[in-house]
Amino acid sequence: MVIQETLRLYPPGAYVARETMQEMEFAGVRIPKGVSIFVQSSALHHDPSIWGPDVLEFNPERFARGVLGACQLPQTYLPFGVGPRTCLGQHFAMTELKVLLSLILLRFSISLSPNYRHSPALRLIVEPEHGVELLLKKAEDLVTSSDIYQ
Repeated sequence: MVIQETLRLYPPGAYVARETMQEMEFAGVRIPKGVSIFVQSSALHHDPSIWGPDVLEFNPERFARGVLGACQLPQTYLPFGVGPRTCLGQHFAMTELKVLLSLILLRFSISLSPNYRHSPALRLIVEPEHGVELLLKKAEDLVTSSDIYQ
């Protein structure tokens, strides 16, 4: 749920691109064959009519029932694209992320530096404008449940 919500707020791809295969009309506008259409992922992921009034809040619980229960139009959740051109690395990236986070969280406690300024920048990918400083504390310095019950 946390990963899905993070990908909703900060999708790795800035847009999904398609080309019209034939002339068409959309919302009263004629679109000729061969026109490239770009859909900005974050515009869909930040639309309150799709995700609700808390659209800009980090709320992993919205995915408690999966993508189908998270929003009005599940097909608008497309952090890795959609259809036949979905990112080939999607499953590898998700597996790598889960393994990496598991290994890090086993060894460290993580918190944000007080110097951190939240400023996502939309470029080819969504990235922090000023970087992200993290504070790591070794797990051996942490209190565990076994320490409490001794």
